[in-house]
Order: sequence, then structure tokens, then C-alpha cells
Amino acid sequence: MPTLTRLPLETYLLAGQAAPLECAICQHENRVSAESCHICSAPLSIARINAEVRRPAQLVACIGAPGTGKTTYLGMLMDMLMRQTGSLRTTLLGPHSISLQQATTTALAAGWYPDKTLRDPEHTCWVHCRVECGRRRRRSDIVFADFAGDAFAEELEHPGSFPAARAMLGKCSAVIVMTDAQRLQSGEHDDDYLSLKLLSLIDEQNQKDKKKLWSTARKNVPVALVFAKADTTPACADDPVTFAENHASSLWQDCRRRFPKTKVFAASVTGATGFKLVGGRRCRVPLRVEPQGIVEPFRWIVEQMP
Repeated sequence: MPTLTRLPLETYLLAGQAAPLECAICQHENRVSAESCHICSAPLSIARINAEVRRPAQLVACIGAPGTGKTTYLGMLMDMLMRQTGSLRTTLLGPHSISLQQATTTALAAGWYPDKTLRDPEHTCWVHCRVECGRRRRRSDIVFADFAGDAFAEELEHPGSFPAARAMLGKCSAVIVMTDAQRLQSGEHDDDYLSLKLLSLIDEQNQKDKKKLWSTARKNVPVALVFAKADTTPACADDPVTFAENHASSLWQDCRRRFPKTKVFAASVTGATGFKLVGGRRCRVPLRVEPQGIVEPFRWIVEQMP
């Protein structure tokens, strides 16, 4: 004889799965069960955490040409922040935020620089962290990504190629401009043009977007001009401002004109470098790791952000 069983139909669970999840970077809607945005490949855990704390994370754009040291700098920065450096206390949010730190420290420990970031958006390392700064322990959620320099160049030439990069530039609350001090001292200025174009794009998008709380005060966006590989250029390490005036005057003046809240820094991850023959090609390798000026730009940006 058949037995009848009464089961509650929890339709609210189905409704919750049907509700879209908006990406915190590009604002496109995704399935609530998805792990990354189908448009920009950004982790959707950022949007989930934003909803939990009921405030959006601050976006920090790290821009620069290929080979300027963005990956090495950002990876070492996260490694030092996790050691509770000075007045900054940092907590990483989400397992994806550890990938950049892991890749950088593993490569440096083995006597190599980390591999160049690939252009594919799926290989972009995203970092979402919670930072407590100052005596009052002011808390801020900060997101930044290690985009390939080629991705920025491709987006400038063909808009829409890398939606995450353009969205980050349009919504960023602060900017880190990375440039190679060694190239500048030798008279190479090709990298400056890409940074100049990106700064112009940030300025242009900030003027168009009237919904941002700080759109009317866009000149208050802090910009840290960081000269990487300062260990190879003693003049830069000793006086980065004078170095900027003598070797990167166009970039330095453009930063100050568009964003008056600009400060220049010198940073280096290694204390000495050498060369190894790999497949018949000379490759620069770190001889010892001696980070200098890594945390200072980030601390200044956190203190300056609204």
C-alpha cells in the first residue's frame, strides 16, 4: 500500500539561486554559483564580501609597461604586509589572494624572478585584503590586480579587449605607477608613453563618471610614482624626487598636473643581481633579497584614500 509523505517545498532556495550576482569590477551580472565573472574573469568572492560588510572595496590600479617589475613588487608587498609591518595590519580575503604572494616568494627563494604575467585574463592574480591603518585602526578593504603590461597596451589599442583592466582604471580610488629606474637612467623612455596614456584614460573616465562619490574631487585621487629596481641606480635610491625631475620629467609633471596628490618613491626587492645563461640566453637573476621602499608607497596610499 503506497505511503504518502509531505515534504515542504522551499521555493526561496530556488529564488536565491536565480538571483544574479553583480561583479564588483565590471558590474555585469553572473550566476550566483559562479566563481569568476564571465566578462572580466574577476573573482566574484569580492562582490560577496562587499555584500557581507555592506561597503564596496577600494580599488587600487597598478599600471606600468611590461617588464617594469609590477609582479615582483606586488608579490613582495603582500609578503611583507602579511608579516604585520609597522602600523599596517593586513588580512587576505579569499584563497585567490595568496597566489601572487606564493608565486613571488617561491621564485625569489629559488633564485629567479617570478614569471611574466600572461595576457590571458584568467591568469591575472587578484588580491583582496583588509587593511587596518593608524592608531585608530581605520579599516579598509582593498582590491588590486596584477595585470600584464601587454594587457594595458592591448586595451588602449583595442578598447574592450580587457574589460577588467578598463573597469579597474575607471573605478580606482588610487593609482600606483610603476616604472623602471634602470631604463630611465640609460635614456630609455618608451615605457613612459604607456603610463602617460593610462593616466590620461583614468583622468578621462573619472570626468565622465558622475556617479562616483569622489568624481567632483577627482584631483584628490592619490598617485604613487614608484621607481622600481632602485638598487641598480644609487641616484634614484638616494633622492627619488631629483631623479624624477632629471630622468622622467614628462611623466612626473603629468602626474602632478592631473593628480596634484602625487608622491614619488624608490623601491627595490633585491640587493644585487647577476646573470645566468638559460638556453643560450642571458637572464637577470636575483643574488640576494633585500627589499627597500616596498611598503612605503602602499602605506601612503592607504592613508590618503578617502
